[in-house]
Amino acid sequence: MKSLSIKLGVIFVVIGTAVFHYAEAGGEDWIYYGRTDKYVCFYDAKSISRPSINIVELSEKQNYTDIGLTFMVGEIGKKYERLSHLITLWQINCADKKFRFLSLTYYSKEKTAIYSWKVLYSSGSPEEWSPFITGSLGERLFKAVCKPR
Repeated sequence: MKSLSIKLGVIFVVIGTAVFHYAEAGGEDWIYYGRTDKYVCFYDAKSISRPSINIVELSEKQNYTDIGLTFMVGEIGKKYERLSHLITLWQINCADKKFRFLSLTYYSKEKTAIYSWKVLYSSGSPEEWSPFITGSLGERLFKAVCKPR
């Protein structure tokens, strides 16, 4: 009987360790902040960084709904038939209430990249930043991540 409990204990430790490492490997902490009929929006709390005093960088995820999937296929093409979600790297200027995208990648349901785009901003000139639209999901994201510290 003692041998059986030792074996079960070892099995539980191995399973627990595997589950813990799997959870840590993902590393994301997706927080819901809004939705439209086309997608559901989350930001990754663990990805938030502050490269300077008023600037916040973070990853955002949009999970596409059936309506969103139909829209993307109709607008962009059949390449997006297996679309699952979009990951965007945002940079938000909390002082000026403006944003810009640093990269975005569309992923399939098989978790492969369908399309990816990346931009490198060197100086951060004002022309590269866009204002948030009042009442938009972007403004909700701004309010969630630009809280006073």
